[in-house]
Amino acid sequence: MSYLLYVRLGCHLCEDAAALLAAVNVPARRVNIDRDPVLRAQYDTLVPVLYDAARDRELVFPFDAGDVVHFCAAAPPG
Repeated sequence: MSYLLYVRLGCHLCEDAAALLAAVNVPARRVNIDRDPVLRAQYDTLVPVLYDAARDRELVFPFDAGDVVHFCAAAPPG
């Protein structure tokens, strides 16, 4: 699986989300949306957002451990 965690620097919710992902053993690469104008426009007030690149879907905060586990375990399309 390939997960991205869209974040902003200095965002305490983003830090909380990253810690939650680590706690449930979901590896995700952090992407600072402020470095990309397109991402900033799309996710400005939504971060943190967990994005599943393999399935092109996202989980918008607030989410908890159960939400993350369910999101990651969902059957692939098709």
